[in-house]
Amino acid sequence: MKNFAAFCCMIALSLTLFGCGEPTAATTQQPDEAVVSASEVAEPQKALEKIYENIDIIGILPAIDSVMEDQFNISPDLLDEYYVNYSSGRYGVADVFILKPAKDQLLNVRELLEQVKLNRIKEFENYDIHNSYQIAQDAEIFEQDDYVIMLMLDDSEAARKIIDQYLPKK
Repeated sequence: MKNFAAFCCMIALSLTLFGCGEPTAATTQQPDEAVVSASEVAEPQKALEKIYENIDIIGILPAIDSVMEDQFNISPDLLDEYYVNYSSGRYGVADVFILKPAKDQLLNVRELLEQVKLNRIKEFENYDIHNSYQIAQDAEIFEQDDYVIMLMLDDSEAARKIIDQYLPKK
C-alpha cells in the first residue's frame, strides 16, 4: 500500500514539473474564457507602418480628416477609424487605405474607395511617372476583418501578406 501511495505521489510530482516553464494559451485558458492571441488582434497602424518600411517614394503623407474629405471625398463621419498613407503623385504612387466603416456604412465606404481608385487612375493617365497609371489600375480593394482596404502599390502582394499578418481574417 505504501508503494502505491509513493507511486501516486511520484506521478503527481512529475505532472506538476511537466507544466513548468512559460504558460501557453492551452495551459492558461479557462473553460469558458476566450483567449485571443496577438495574431488575432487587429493592428492596422502596425500594418501600415510595416508596409511603408521598404517603400522609398518621396512625398508619402498620412491622411487627416480634411484630406479624407476634401481630396478623397470620404467623410470621416462614415468611418469608425481609418489608417491612410497616400503619395503626392509627383514621384509615383504608393497609397494604402485601411478603413473601418461605421455601422451600416460598409457598402457606401467601399463605393467611395472604388471612386478614389478611379480618380487616381484618371490622375495618372496623362502623368504616368514610375508606372503609376498601371499601379493605379491594378489596385486591390477588398474587405478583411472589419476593414475595407485598398492597396495601390508596386508590390501589392507583399503588402497583402502584411495585411494578413496584422488584420486577421474572421
